[in-house]
Order: sequence, then structure tokens, then C-alpha cells
Amino acid sequence: MKTYALVLAAGKGTRMKSNIPKCAFPILDKPIIEYVVERFEKSKYVDETILIVGYKKEYFYEHLSNRVIFAEQIEQKGTGHAVKCAIHHLEDKEGQTFIVPGDVPLLTPELTDEIIEKHLKEGNDLTVCTMILDDPLQYGRIIKDSKGQVLKIVEHKNATKKERLVKEVNTSIYVVKNGLLLEYINKIQPNELTEEYYLTDIVELMSANYKVGAFVIEDTYQTAGINDNKQASAIEEYLKEKINNKLMLNGVTMESPQTIRVSVDAVIEPGVTIKQNTIINGKSIIKKNSIIGPNTTIMNSKIDEEVIVEDSVIANSTIGEKSYVGPFAHIRDLSVIGKNVRVGNFTEVKNSTIGDDSFASHHAYIGDTKAGKRVNFGCGSVTVNFDGKEKYQTVIGNDVFIGCNVNLIAPIKIDDDVIIAAGSTITEDVKKGSLAIARNRQEVKEDFYYKHFNKIKNENNK
Repeated sequence: MKTYALVLAAGKGTRMKSNIPKCAFPILDKPIIEYVVERFEKSKYVDETILIVGYKKEYFYEHLSNRVIFAEQIEQKGTGHAVKCAIHHLEDKEGQTFIVPGDVPLLTPELTDEIIEKHLKEGNDLTVCTMILDDPLQYGRIIKDSKGQVLKIVEHKNATKKERLVKEVNTSIYVVKNGLLLEYINKIQPNELTEEYYLTDIVELMSANYKVGAFVIEDTYQTAGINDNKQASAIEEYLKEKINNKLMLNGVTMESPQTIRVSVDAVIEPGVTIKQNTIINGKSIIKKNSIIGPNTTIMNSKIDEEVIVEDSVIANSTIGEKSYVGPFAHIRDLSVIGKNVRVGNFTEVKNSTIGDDSFASHHAYIGDTKAGKRVNFGCGSVTVNFDGKEKYQTVIGNDVFIGCNVNLIAPIKIDDDVIIAAGSTITEDVKKGSLAIARNRQEVKEDFYYKHFNKIKNENNK
């Protein structure tokens, strides 16, 4: 029996005051909707995910087109109306549908499956996911009969004094049999005041003739939705702490963990040390015994064993084992750094490969370059890759020594065993074993300073 996930993500989220849809808002640099879709991809029960979109729907089509089925809610007329807009995808399909808001990022695949399992085991026609709150605030109250059958959901503003004493509240998460969902969604009537269709009304409509049960979720963070930036920050802080605690218990050392942010998709092996003010984003991999930080950002990169990275940025790149990066280095755009390489102070590496045992210790720019092993980039050396229109490649062999303040004008090839003299601007290929010098011979004009500034030379201070 198949299970379908129905995700409500059409709203604008006006309280976020953002120019992106609410469900696209980032939590630890990952959009909320990504957490939701991945949850169902990892579920052992959910077969298809249907995403209901509306405001700035183009974002969702662009990022999720191969992973979900889309339905559109052109006008936002409530949660019941949103489900109506997607109901045609469930016609003639047996099984059940898991309905969830698109702004609930922390619900785990494990809890999702537990909810579906209980729905099936208890033979419910509709299961309402609930939580118990000491202070129910504005949540809708769950009203049950003496046998535990859910009779209805009463919104706070409509609840009586007695009903407001109820501490079990609605999470807006449901599991419902498809045939009954198709039948009863069309029986929901618009609210007299707002003219919106509320999905909560389906509970009272079905309870008269069908079994409506409740699943109480104890970890209320898993059901927490996001309506404003303050709530987003609280969710992010909770998730950050959860990830960091898990890593530390698994053997990762964190200095000042409250200042460290690690993506939920990152893989960090035991023995790694992460220092303060460090961010590890995306699907980064940090291998054992590496030291990352302080003040470092790693984005979608692989850091091999025994690497040190301090005060630097690495994006979409790979760093080989026992290499040292920083301080204040920037490695980006699919660069590959070999083993035992030093990329040091204020050096930038872009879309380049640097072989083992090489050095770019300070103030170098290496762009669109393929460099071999044991290459030394002197201070101030630059691979000049851009002519204002096109970018060109520099190819450097093994055992090449590049002196300070050297410009290599691409496209250019430097063979093995070459020395480039300091201060040279190299415009032609250099053959194996050569010394290349491209600079004017020094000329000295004695006493020019005194003539130029019309000053008298002091013979006592030669």
C-alpha cells in the first residue's frame, strides 16, 4: 500500500519580510524545503512527494524539478484549498497521504515512518499528529471523546473557556486514507469570516463515521514551524547544537562549539579538531586528525587527513593530506590541492590543480592553472589568466621554481626543471631545464636624486 506525501508550500510568508518564498528560507545555509523533501526521500514508506507551490513557484521548479510532483495554488485560500489544488494527483490511487506544512524542517524520517506505522497498525482512517504544551498559546485544541477518538479541532479564538484548558494541540500534520481524503476535502466549506477553507474542518466531518486517532509527538521541536526570522533563528540554533553534540560524542573536538556551524549534510570523522568561529557548509567531508579553524569557512569541499586550515575560505575544492592552508588563503572553483602542499598567507587558488609537495606560501594568485609536483610559487607570483574577454590556462611541470613577483601570461607552458627569475614577466613557453629571465638590466644614474630635487649632497653622510 503506497504512501504519498503532500507538502503545503504555496504561502509567501509575509512575516519573514524576505524576497524569497518562506519555504526557501535557509536554515544552516540549506533551504527549509530541502529538509522536508529529503525527509520523504529517506522514508521507507513514502513513495511520492507532491509539492503545492504558489508564491514565486519558479524557485521550486528550478531546484526540485526532478524530485517532486508539483501542484499549484494560484490564490491562497487556506490549507483546505491548498489540498484541493493537489487532489487530482491522488485520484484512483490507493493508500494514504501524509500531509505536512512546508515550513517544518526538523521532522525526522524516523518519526515520519513511526507516524505512518501507527496509522496503519491502529487501522485509523485519519491520524492527527498532536503535541502537549503547558502553554498552548494560539494553537488549535484537540477535542476527544472518552475513548480517545478525536472529535474536532477548535481554533483558540473559537474555543470556550473549558476547551482552552486543553493542552493537547494540533501540529497541522495528518495521515489520511486517500479515498476518504478525496471525498471529504470537497465537503469543507469556506469560513464565514475569512472565506478560507481550513483543513482542520476535515477532522469533525470524518469523526462522525470514521476512526480518527491521535499521534502525540513528544519532541515539539520536530513539529515546529517557521513564521518569522526569530523562529528561524531558534530552529537553526537548536539544529546547530544537536549536530555539534552528536559530532563531539563521536570524537570530534570543538573549541567554543557555540561559535561553530556545521551543515546537517557534512561528514566529519573522529579525531578532527574544529576551532572557534568556523563554518562547514554543504556536503563537506573532513577526514580524521585534521584541524579546521579558527575563523574558517569550508563549503562543499573535501579535506583529507592531517590537514590544517586556519583563517581561510575553501569552496568546492579538495585538499590533500598533510597540507597546510592559511592564514587568509582562498581556495575555490573546483581546485585540487595535492599532498603536503602549503597555500599560505593571502594566496588565492581558483580552478587550479597543484601537485604534491608544492608551495605558494604568500601573496600569490594561481588561476586556471595545472601545476605539477614540487612547484614553488614565490611571493607575489601571478598566473595571468584573463585578457578582459577570455580566460586561459597555465601549465607548469614538476620541480619548477618561480621567483618572487613573477607574471606568467597565459596561455603558457612551463616544462619540468625550470627556474623563473624573480621580477620576470614570462610570455612564451619555457623548455625543460631552463632559466627564464624577462626583465630589463638595472641602470643606475648616480646623484640623480640631488639633481631632481635641487638638493645639495652632504659629503659627510655618504
